[in-house]
Amino acid sequence: MNEQVYQKAIKLLSIRQHTTGEMHRKLRQRGFEDQDILPVLRRLEELKFLDDRRFAEIFVDNLKRYKDWGYFGIKAKLAARQVPNDIAAAALAEFFTAEDELGVAERAVVKLKKQSKTQEQIMRSLASKGFRSEIIRKTL
Repeated sequence: MNEQVYQKAIKLLSIRQHTTGEMHRKLRQRGFEDQDILPVLRRLEELKFLDDRRFAEIFVDNLKRYKDWGYFGIKAKLAARQVPNDIAAAALAEFFTAEDELGVAERAVVKLKKQSKTQEQIMRSLASKGFRSEIIRKTL
């Protein structure tokens, strides 16, 4: 295992949690080769410093609590973080139910109404944040 790659990965992880895909991409961008990166990623996974499942669970839970994103919006954000589709789907199923999404949508509508948005503007805003159409209909 390449110590230089390992130290760079640990430094990146000290800043914030990363997915395995993100870490691989960042190490490649810093000029390291796959034959040096892959053993380090395996070791970090063994040590539980990299855990895509845990990352997805925390990420979904945080977005649900503190942001106004719908199901498809969160799914897209997980994909952007290079979370594998099966892990993303499992995290969404467990931590972002339709009831959760409805609650987030209602919270978003309250904010939008304070901004004097019309019904149509609210619908468009919710759709652009990835809310499912049935949730938008229920909310409005």
